[in-house]
Amino acid sequence: MRLGLLEDDPQLGELFEAWLEDAGHEVIRFTRGQALISALRRETYDLLILDWMVPDIDGKEVLEWVRGNVDWPIPIIFVTQRAEEEDIVDILLRGADDYLIKPIRRREMIARITALARRSKQHEGHSPLCEFPPYHFDVALQTVRRDETTTKLTQKEFELALFLFRNAGRVLSRDYIMANVWGQKPGINTRTVDTHVSRLRNKLELAADNGWILTGIYHHGYRLEQIESTVDDASHGI
Repeated sequence: MRLGLLEDDPQLGELFEAWLEDAGHEVIRFTRGQALISALRRETYDLLILDWMVPDIDGKEVLEWVRGNVDWPIPIIFVTQRAEEEDIVDILLRGADDYLIKPIRRREMIARITALARRSKQHEGHSPLCEFPPYHFDVALQTVRRDETTTKLTQKEFELALFLFRNAGRVLSRDYIMANVWGQKPGINTRTVDTHVSRLRNKLELAADNGWILTGIYHHGYRLEQIESTVDDASHGI
């Protein structure tokens, strides 16, 4: 997963980063709350780990900003030295999904993150047939059918299309798409993403008439959205 870590203590930050990277995750660490918020305006993360006490705006304010501005329920684990019941209840009511009390234990941290990520992705399922009417994905055959027409896609085009549909409604940064579809780290030239997106728009005819639109988000990435059909309106003479 791609994790956003907010931790201002250099030693703890490096320690958490090492633990998480050893577990196979990509970690982007921030020492200021405002820096994380700025990154969230243009980047995408699978999960956030927020320390409570950091300079400028604290973790609780970041939590409130995320829940008010990020367009999908990104999992959030709160890290705190505060063990009082009222503090824990407060952050959970404000939108945190879980919490860890310092000092943090390595195996517990990894287990909590794994469990939270698994719960957040349960809705995706693992069916070989994925239905996003009028589009029908056959994962085994790597084909996409719209109504009775099968569209020929390259392997990467198919993987990108399925990834976009499974994350419909979310704003996905180019770096996030590169990491999940191409397996490449941030910083790689993202023109590849733009080229493949353009091809998918044309090949799948992603337009209002088919109920889906793929929009470019300035300085960020793309969002695939399902929209209401206008067929009913047309049949009523509107």
